[in-house]
Formats: sequence, structure tokens, C-alpha cells
Amino acid sequence: MLLMNGYTIREAAAALGLSMVTIRRYIKSGKIKAKLVPSKFGNSYIIEDLPLLSKPLSDNLSPIQPLINRIEQLSQEVGYWKAKAEMLQERLLLLEGPKQTPKQRWWQRLFRPWH
Repeated sequence: MLLMNGYTIREAAAALGLSMVTIRRYIKSGKIKAKLVPSKFGNSYIIEDLPLLSKPLSDNLSPIQPLINRIEQLSQEVGYWKAKAEMLQERLLLLEGPKQTPKQRWWQRLFRPWH
């Protein structure tokens, strides 16, 4: 077995706070340099140096990011309560609607009086 110095895709994803799919995409696009090495279960990528990846505009948005997150959360809550209110309004309309006449049994329909 080969001695490997570096990070696996799983370790790199955990270290950078990204998903494994994103790490693979970065390797494919060249944002992260990795070597393909033989391993026990086939070829695997080994990343020797982890770059310091920063999210774009993270410095400009850092003070307002909690506010943006809270607005998104409140927006989702408003959507939930709006849907719930619409459902309750439909139920209320059903309750206030005209009552259905009871169904007649088959023999009542068959032997109804002639007028």
C-alpha cells in the first residue's frame, strides 16, 4: 500500500466546510490541485495543499449576513402561516356552505310518490 501525504476528498471537504461534490468539481475545474493515485479500491484523488477558499463578497456582507438569514427565515415562516390561513379559510367556507340533503335510499327513489 502506498503512503499518502495529503488529504482525501472527504478530509478536504470537512476541512474547508464544503461538500465532497464541490471538492470534486473544484478539482475538475482546476481550483484545487490534486493527484490521482492508486489505492486499495481503485484510483483516488489526493490533495497535497488545501487552498484558502473564500466566498465572494464575504467581507462586504459579513455584518449584514445575520440580517439576511433572519429575513429569509421570517419569509419562510410567513409563507407557512399564509398557506395555513388559506387552508383554514377553505375549511370555514365548507362549514358555512349549504348543507347537503341526505341521500335517499334506493327503495325511496324507486317507490317515490307520483305528483
